[in-house]
Amino acid sequence: MYGLNRDSGPNLELVKTALDDLLDQAMLENANVAKAEATDPIVFTQGTAENAAKVTAVLGGGGYFEKFVGDNQPIKSAAVLATALRTTLIAEFKKDLPIPRTFMADQQQDAVAKAVNQQTKTWMASRDRNAFAVFANGFTTQTTIDGATLFSTAHTTVNGDTVDNSYTGLLSDGNMNILVNALRQQLAQTGVLLGYEPKALLTPSILHETGTQVCKSVLRAGTGNNDLNYWSEVYPGMKVVYSPFLDSVSTTAYFLLAANHGVYRFEREAFFSTLVPWETDPDDNFKYKLRAREEVDSIEFSGTAASTGTTS
Repeated sequence: MYGLNRDSGPNLELVKTALDDLLDQAMLENANVAKAEATDPIVFTQGTAENAAKVTAVLGGGGYFEKFVGDNQPIKSAAVLATALRTTLIAEFKKDLPIPRTFMADQQQDAVAKAVNQQTKTWMASRDRNAFAVFANGFTTQTTIDGATLFSTAHTTVNGDTVDNSYTGLLSDGNMNILVNALRQQLAQTGVLLGYEPKALLTPSILHETGTQVCKSVLRAGTGNNDLNYWSEVYPGMKVVYSPFLDSVSTTAYFLLAANHGVYRFEREAFFSTLVPWETDPDDNFKYKLRAREEVDSIEFSGTAASTGTTS
């Protein structure tokens, strides 16, 4: 951890570099295969924001391509329609980590390392708590650009079609079949049947074991026969991931997601740091400032289907 000692490395930039190395190490140590994170491009469609608010609209209408036989047929222009604009305000996440001047001077590297590690993981937890609230509240308060909740029985496409992406039923082989076919049959904003395919099953942490058994067993889960497990055979690449930030709202709900679905994470400023020298602080503390600007929003329902996990 070269540079944490002010006496041997008094340059402020060297100190910051050492702290940033600790930060990067903490983020790398967080790598996992089962826990979903806001940065996952399957769980959240990733986008950027150019200023403090992201303004979006959804285009649709036009239907299928016209079919012609022969040359010189008149071509009808597709009537492309657009929704009203939706504004997503970009949030700022802020945390200051005070580091006493004497810790630097006396080479208290372990204490500093632990503090940076803890605050880095606190940032990732804060980011994910904010992101997964969109799914957690998807049956109640989280709406899309058509005014319906994210998971609703009465979405309206730009083309004027009604779409249902909200279901009930415990997570099981049979109910997975209902959700997968709901995606396959879901009309896009153009009114066209695109045939969405599942790329991820998202569950609360307590339901992850069941989801993994249903989708990843070699043979059909929970039965005494040797039937082939359709899900692991046809969709071996489908991720089964969990978020602990879903459990506090529902331990039974689960979510099926296609690629490039309508729940977006807009990043304005990636997580970054700056170090303020102790000379400017009344308590003789360095201030390691941690900042990020981003927001998650459900722009549209397309490519999503979910169940409350209840039996009624």
